[in-house]
Amino acid sequence: MKDLLVSIARVKGPRGLKGQIWLRPYGDSFEQFKHYKYIMVGKDHRPLEVVHCQQKGNMYIVELKGLNTREQVDSIKGEEVFIKKEWLPPLEDDEYYWCDLIGMQVFDLEGTYLGDLLNIFRTGSNDVYVVNKEKEYLIPATVDVVKEVSIKESKMIIDTAPLEGLME
Repeated sequence: MKDLLVSIARVKGPRGLKGQIWLRPYGDSFEQFKHYKYIMVGKDHRPLEVVHCQQKGNMYIVELKGLNTREQVDSIKGEEVFIKKEWLPPLEDDEYYWCDLIGMQVFDLEGTYLGDLLNIFRTGSNDVYVVNKEKEYLIPATVDVVKEVSIKESKMIIDTAPLEGLME
C-alpha cells in the first residue's frame, strides 16, 4: 500500500544561481517545516534530501541535495511539495490538519447536510472553510461556528445562527 502523502508547500521558484529554492508552506507548517529531512516534489513524488532550510517571512529558502543550478529549480517551479503523513507531528485536542478536514461532510445543528468542505484558506484572523453543495458557502473557522469535528466520521457540525444572511 502506498504511503499517504500530504501536500505541505509549493515551489515558488529559484533563489540565486546555485539551486536554492523558494517554498511557500501551506497551513501552519512553518515551524515544523525546518525539521523535515526529506521532502517529495512533483507528481512523481521524487524524494529529495533537505540540506539546509531557512525561514524568510512566510516562505522558506531551501537547499536540496541534487539541485545545483537555477535551471534545475526552474524545472520544478510551481510543483507541489509532499511529505509522508506519518511525519507530521501530533496535534493538541481540537487541532486538525487541513488534509484531514478537506472532503468532510458539513451539517448544521439540525442535521441538514450543507455540503462538502472543498478548500480552506487563511485570513488574518481565522481560517475560512469553502463548503459546496449546490451553492458555495464561506464558513469562518471560529469556535462560535464550528461546534464538532469528527475525523473518524469525516463530519463537521456547524452553528449557522452566527452566519445569518451568509447561508442564503
